Amino acid sequence: MSTTRTGGCICGGVRYAVPEPLRPINTCHCRECRQMAGGPSSFTACDAAGFAFEQGEELVHWFAGPTSATGGERGFCSTCGTYLLFRIPEDPLLYFSSTTLDDETGLRVEAHIFWDSRAPWEQPDGLPTIDGYGDEGLAAIYE
Repeated sequence: MSTTRTGGCICGGVRYAVPEPLRPINTCHCRECRQMAGGPSSFTACDAAGFAFEQGEELVHWFAGPTSATGGERGFCSTCGTYLLFRIPEDPLLYFSSTTLDDETGLRVEAHIFWDSRAPWEQPDGLPTIDGYGDEGLAAIYE
């Protein structure tokens, strides 16, 4: 029997449920994530088919990043602006901000992606760094 985790935006308008197991957390340093979130963004992922909105799906505004290397779209709560989701066309995974989960998961950051795009003040912390999203694509990083 799988466990389900829940999360949502800061105003409570958007709520979601995701099945475990969750994928490892990776921190993205691409320019778009940094601009959208005000700094690097930490994401985990689940099978897109298993992600379910409990409420507020209509509040999620999708924004297609004009310079996204993956052609991805970011999902925000249109009420409070919380950066919740990232999806890529044809990708079986849905990526969501690990900071929007309700409870501690035990997951930890395993790597930094788009390290070559980081801000000049971001310094190595000993975790693996990947330029771009790697040779095998973003989904492979979350295996």
